[in-house]
Amino acid sequence: MAYKRITGGALSENCYVLYDETTKEAAVVDPGFVNDKLLAAIEPLTVRYILLTHGHFDHIEGADALREQTGADVLLFHKEAALAENPVLNASLSMFGVPITCTADRLLEDGEEFSVGSIPVKVLHTPGHTAGGCCYVTPDAVFTGDTLMGYSVGRTDLPTGDEAQLLASLKKLADLPGDPAICGGHGLVTTLSAEKRRNPYLRYLSQTQK
Repeated sequence: MAYKRITGGALSENCYVLYDETTKEAAVVDPGFVNDKLLAAIEPLTVRYILLTHGHFDHIEGADALREQTGADVLLFHKEAALAENPVLNASLSMFGVPITCTADRLLEDGEEFSVGSIPVKVLHTPGHTAGGCCYVTPDAVFTGDTLMGYSVGRTDLPTGDEAQLLASLKKLADLPGDPAICGGHGLVTTLSAEKRRNPYLRYLSQTQK
């Protein structure tokens, strides 16, 4: 298993290319843009899936172009479909005055599992930043979108956001086994143990459980 992080787009969002080093099968997580670095990263690979953690415009803007180029299916948690398809809900109209939308090819359920080559991927519903946000859990890394990212968390004041739900979702992530990489939608790639030490939200959860 390997992955590459490519940063770009209007809000410096992170896009990830997850791939099986043996089969060269790949998934692209949150293509909020398509740039030369992303195209170079996928050029030797066969992209099977485009995985969206949530439907905000800065995480979906490049999905249609990438789907057209690769033939990959776009996957999204079922509760997030309406937000991704609505430019008012996904904040593209309010922030840029331009409608950006995406319709998924396949809608996912909590706990659903699939594979990228030989890499197992599990869907973990993590509402809070949006109602249908999810994370993609693999053996070595968790692709967390804007739920948990670089010692911070996503905002909850946009449509369908909910602070109580976000705290519950962070608890789910804190309870994951091992010490996977935390590959968030913005900022640095960290680890779960580092987030527990340095992220004030996870530290708060830890203190409340004592």
